[in-house]
Amino acid sequence: MTVVHAHDLVAIATKVLLAAGASRSGAETVAAALVEADLAGHEEFGVRRLVRYLQLINEGAIDPRAVPRLGGVRAAAAVVDGRRGFGELATRSAVEHVRRLARQYGVASATVGNCGEVGRLAACVRTLASEGAVGIALRHARPLAWAAPRAAGRPPLVAEIDADTGLAFMIGVVGGLLSGATQATPPGDEAGQAGGTVIVAVDVAAFRPVDEFRQHAERFCGLLAAAAAPVAVPGELEAATRAARVRDGIPVDDAVWSELAALPGGPARI
Repeated sequence: MTVVHAHDLVAIATKVLLAAGASRSGAETVAAALVEADLAGHEEFGVRRLVRYLQLINEGAIDPRAVPRLGGVRAAAAVVDGRRGFGELATRSAVEHVRRLARQYGVASATVGNCGEVGRLAACVRTLASEGAVGIALRHARPLAWAAPRAAGRPPLVAEIDADTGLAFMIGVVGGLLSGATQATPPGDEAGQAGGTVIVAVDVAAFRPVDEFRQHAERFCGLLAAAAAPVAVPGELEAATRAARVRDGIPVDDAVWSELAALPGGPARI
């Protein structure tokens, strides 16, 4: 096991992505998103994905220099075209648009399509919750994620829900078909299934004072913590893991480290 501090791991991932042809801003954004997943303890969405990303770039499935564009806006609904680029860039664009539109309309939504794997959905909704909105995100064949603000200084409430049976099918319909990313393509057709995400922002201030909502959310969390068999409030385990890894470093599996070292720009070449 190799332990790496977050800023060093971001630098490594950025260098790998730059060597693969990404722009400086794009590489830094994607690298930060991958390391953020590692910090939260969700390594399956972390820097280990770089190996797969480079494979997709070499196959022409991902354009490392693509910049997402707004395909259209109708009132509080936006369409983000990832232009076959990194999914992390497309979802970041969508989050920015829905937050802006939610401030204007109260509730806003955006579809994300034509891009690579979007990564951990919880990161999208957590950003919205940290800015005083309720965030909802779903992707075909991926969990449904929710987030809501808590009291100032407390990590947002964040929950990812695994989907199966009917719920999974409907997530596929909404996340995949509504975004135009999946049109009944067979499993394994990554080009046909790229993107496929819907992000919704609900501006708390449109319904009640944000500070009041935060206070009541904190009180609700207190009731859960005081239960006979206390359980962790959604988002707290990840927040604790993140704090520990920011302080002590991120453990990277030896096999993953070896794979990263073999990539152009990887740690063995820094």
